[in-house]
Amino acid sequence: MGAPAEAAPADERSTALQRLLDARAAAVLAHDVDGVLALVDPGAAAFRERQERTVLGLARVPLAAWSYEVVGEGPRLAEDRRAALGGSAWVADVRLRYRVDGVDVVDQQRQRSFTVVERGGVWLLADDADGPSRPDVWDLGAVDVVRGSRTLVVGTAPRPVLEQQAALGDAAAERVDAVWGTAWPRTTVVVVPDDADQLVRLLGREDAAGLDQVAALTTGADRSSGAPGAAGAVDRVVVNPAALDVLGELGREVVLTHETTHVAVRAGAAADPPPWLSEGFAELVAYEGAGLGPDVAAADLLAEVRAGRGPVALPSAADFDPAVGTVAPAYSAAWLAVRTVDLRHGRAALLELVRAASGRAAGAGDPGAGDPDARDMGAGDSGVGDTDAEEGDGLRVAPLPLADAVPRVLGVDLDVLTAQWREDMAALAGAGAPEATATSGDGG
Repeated sequence: MGAPAEAAPADERSTALQRLLDARAAAVLAHDVDGVLALVDPGAAAFRERQERTVLGLARVPLAAWSYEVVGEGPRLAEDRRAALGGSAWVADVRLRYRVDGVDVVDQQRQRSFTVVERGGVWLLADDADGPSRPDVWDLGAVDVVRGSRTLVVGTAPRPVLEQQAALGDAAAERVDAVWGTAWPRTTVVVVPDDADQLVRLLGREDAAGLDQVAALTTGADRSSGAPGAAGAVDRVVVNPAALDVLGELGREVVLTHETTHVAVRAGAAADPPPWLSEGFAELVAYEGAGLGPDVAAADLLAEVRAGRGPVALPSAADFDPAVGTVAPAYSAAWLAVRTVDLRHGRAALLELVRAASGRAAGAGDPGAGDPDARDMGAGDSGVGDTDAEEGDGLRVAPLPLADAVPRVLGVDLDVLTAQWREDMAALAGAGAPEATATSGDGG
């Protein structure tokens, strides 16, 4: 009999909190700083200051939607914290949804925690740091926004840095179009934090271990999670500010093109391709656009091949984890594997392999979409499953495991492809194997 009596007050306060958050969302969309602060505990000075800064920054971001949903109760407050706030204080688990105008076709989603207090019979927000929260860049400092022709850059870094990233992002988008086609949102959101601490918080990491190896990352929903809207979400490119001081102009171009390729491939995909295929394809697009060949961009790996220490297996997911070890050899190896597919089996087959592994059907704007010969290699003939479209997802299909996708698309199995890749690496290293040449896809 006791449980229902306890549940009613919780339901009532959740309903009251939802009304408060609805009012907060309306104020955010209206750029109404006073409206947001009216919903904050007057005694929470530091939180009020952060909220004012956040809303002022969001006024520069072209938001199409912003809403909250109360999910449930968050972690219990420590007794001393609760005593300081008042006995009625509690932490709410909240889901934030938003869309950036001209970019997002489904909601971006974030987990947030809000500490809620009662003052004079009215519920107010007192903090957002008493439970787990995934911040956005506007939660970390004063943000500025620069819009390019194909890029929206949002960051706490100085404006000249944001302007540089916008120019690089615009050029990167054109290079991606040239290889992947135009069937993707074609506007990239680039996030530029001001320092390493902000980068760590944006990525939800405990520390910066290994991030010195990473110039930028693409972040987004797990396509295979089944979460609502995950398959249609548009990823963000997050730049490591420390890398900007190290990379030259060409290096920055390569990095932004690589990450923009991920954004394009993952847009509308039902699953993420295996890491070696995903990273290798992004490297191929980036280096091709920059005019760099293996003798320059994969020199360290080829030296290992010449010394008899070359890789014998395609890179695994762990090989790309900067917290585990050095990642550069994995990226080079993946690039050369994708290069083998491109040279031996052709560009159309490479694109179809990426689509098959990610569960994305060829559509209008993809290379060869209107070409009968290209359609012969399309979803039906490659064995990709039934289509499944949702809002913003584009045309999705059931992704194929690589062990099935490789023979169906390339006409050879994964072991043969691995052998071809090793032969081509040996040839590039000058170890005596013949240079790969384009074939009809039979692995010869």
